[in-house]
Amino acid sequence: MAAALAVLGDKWNPLIVQSLEKGPARFCEIQNTPAGTINPRTLSGRLQRLEELEIIRKEVISRMPLRTEYHLTQRGRELLPILEAMIAWSARHGKP
Repeated sequence: MAAALAVLGDKWNPLIVQSLEKGPARFCEIQNTPAGTINPRTLSGRLQRLEELEIIRKEVISRMPLRTEYHLTQRGRELLPILEAMIAWSARHGKP
């Protein structure tokens, strides 16, 4: 349980993981979530932490201008059914 909470216990982490569900995304694409805009400093820290936990992978594409994309790893993709269950539970039980 502690490992799951390390990833999902933060307000923004589940939204970041969910934003990468359909494929790679750039920083500015991840920044705007259904729950609001993530502060750039906060997003940078969360992305770095998720990378350390091997939930996401950062790829720098070396063409001009440089591009950075974030991808879900296999470990990150394994979180998607958990997030779907959380979304379904929220839909059934409403907002707190």
